[in-house]
Amino acid sequence: MRASELIGRDVIDRAGCPIGVVTDLRCVQDGPLRGGTATPRLDALLVSPRHTGAMLGYHRPAQHGPWLIRVIVERLHRRARLVPWSAVVAHDPQILLDVTADTLRPLHQ
Repeated sequence: MRASELIGRDVIDRAGCPIGVVTDLRCVQDGPLRGGTATPRLDALLVSPRHTGAMLGYHRPAQHGPWLIRVIVERLHRRARLVPWSAVVAHDPQILLDVTADTLRPLHQ
């Protein structure tokens, strides 16, 4: 599966309520070794109620760009949620979860 197949898809919780769209993916590098490095594994989806193209990397702690842009992007995506990949039941054409939206961890705490 490619990242482009998930980014932009609608996410629906167990109750049938739309949560938002996938704006980014979180991967961990703990897969099988390939050439001396562990392959990445999909760990979580970053889901935002906004259809804004991307968060420009400002959801990452190491991003220190212009403060005004960071504040605007964080405000636009203040209800973004981190959805563990283990909560995904199906992903074609919409991403369906086996949890409700209120149990998901907010991105900005």
